[in-house]
Amino acid sequence: MKRILFGVLLLACAIAAYAGGQQETVTAEVAYTEPGVFPITETPVELTFMVSQATCVEDYNSNEFSGYMEEMTNVKINWSMVPEQSRKEKLSLVLASGDYPDVFFGFDMSVDQETTYGMEEGLLLPLNSYIDSVMPNLQKVFKDNPEYRGLITSTDGNIYSLPQLQECYHCGNSQKMWIYYPFVEALGLDIPETTEEFYDFLVALRDNDPNGNGKADEIPLAGSIRGWRDQVEMFLINSFLYCDLDTNIEADAEQNVGFFLDKGRIDTSLNKDAYRDALRYLHRLYEEGLLYEGSFSQDSAQLTQLVESSEEPTIGFAAGGWRGMFSSYDSERFRNFRAIAPLEGPKGERNAVNYLQSPAIGNFVVSSSTKHPEAALRWADYLYSTEGTLQLRHGFEGQAWRWADKGELGLDGNPAIWDTLIPWNDKDPQNVTYKGGGVFAENNAFRLGKAVKGGVDYYSGDNVEKLLYDATLNLYKPYADNSKEIPTLRYTAEEQADYATMKSEYAKFVRQASVKFIVGVMDIEADWDQYLKDLEKLGLSDLIVLRQTAYDRQFK
Repeated sequence: MKRILFGVLLLACAIAAYAGGQQETVTAEVAYTEPGVFPITETPVELTFMVSQATCVEDYNSNEFSGYMEEMTNVKINWSMVPEQSRKEKLSLVLASGDYPDVFFGFDMSVDQETTYGMEEGLLLPLNSYIDSVMPNLQKVFKDNPEYRGLITSTDGNIYSLPQLQECYHCGNSQKMWIYYPFVEALGLDIPETTEEFYDFLVALRDNDPNGNGKADEIPLAGSIRGWRDQVEMFLINSFLYCDLDTNIEADAEQNVGFFLDKGRIDTSLNKDAYRDALRYLHRLYEEGLLYEGSFSQDSAQLTQLVESSEEPTIGFAAGGWRGMFSSYDSERFRNFRAIAPLEGPKGERNAVNYLQSPAIGNFVVSSSTKHPEAALRWADYLYSTEGTLQLRHGFEGQAWRWADKGELGLDGNPAIWDTLIPWNDKDPQNVTYKGGGVFAENNAFRLGKAVKGGVDYYSGDNVEKLLYDATLNLYKPYADNSKEIPTLRYTAEEQADYATMKSEYAKFVRQASVKFIVGVMDIEADWDQYLKDLEKLGLSDLIVLRQTAYDRQFK
């Protein structure tokens, strides 16, 4: 008995020693300064960040902002870069492998992935205590916007990723349509206000040679399927009923798949007669050569090439969140596109999709195995300051931006906070800053606090933000209903396990079906009933119940 007890004691000691060793590898001792004080550590600390690398950032390891942050914080980041185009596949592989970097940066990790790898498997670090103790800038953001914290909290009460806060007045109604204004003048027509006037205008573009080169080379309407609000169908469907469907097959399975709120009840647009009418209208445009066929296969770079490469302008209408999605920044064609208001449909519907300005999750996720979590989170906290956001997004003070002078006014007419010194450009490669990657804090006060420049061409690249503010205020806000869009929903681990595959398959089907109806691969008359049956077979009713349950749990 003594030998057995002695053996058990030895085993217990061994386990305790092992556990202590494991703990030591995770929380290695570092001498930290007070929160908010730089440098963060008295001795250098190294961390590994896996980053989704946008085409506009050449190399995070040699990026000037990376060097600036290392010098200021005493934290060196070793960046493992993944091309943006393959980020989803690479993220899934790494998550499944269990071999994690210290931080996943800029990956838009989904609610489903946070649930699986954070709540269920414990491989992602809960951040609550760090936010409350060592992140004063993020604490201020939450104090100013108390609803944000709840929106990023999982059903187990933990926060598994820092939020990217990008409130943006014009982004709230970013599904915009743009007309090449010289064609309006050449044709002598009014800017269309209804779907039938829009149809007539497209026909005139096709048949009447508005560019005057004697060729039938005009493309009345074009968009792309991979680009910020480049999808032409969403703009047009909303003349028939409210619908947020994004046909990009690579989009998040949880977002923009036709669900909406009706007085607290979740419903779908995609089985309604009005949706069918919208698809009929779009098919008519496609069949008559008014809607460019490449709109359902090309990306925004190809759309830009289509707009800019011809000797004479050819594109009459283009969809996009701003003109830079389909034209070269500050080119002649860029300056000549004008936003149009949502069109009134045959039954009086006229909707601007309203995107809720909610915090984006999944862009700064810390591995539970990291040795220096406080260093990583205090490094990130600087990015939530106004200065940190400007440095990360635009570049360095005095080179890319400046603080506003007394008397300068912002986009909304209130005193300005800051102004750019160089135009915004997130298309061309550069190695000064991160542009849109990672986390930062841009609320509406910040964005609208950008100084309005005097004496500049209203339609030039120097006036992009003011033009977008005005177009949104005057053309889109009158038709926006912010009660219809569903906020980000959180699911329990059990719900996630039950519905993960169903949500993915359903989203893939509805996105593909909408395009197939538009281009005629599926017949809107002969195949509609089968389409409705397939919606149910793929779990439409169950998905509505799932969303309703999550919505009620969070907001009722």
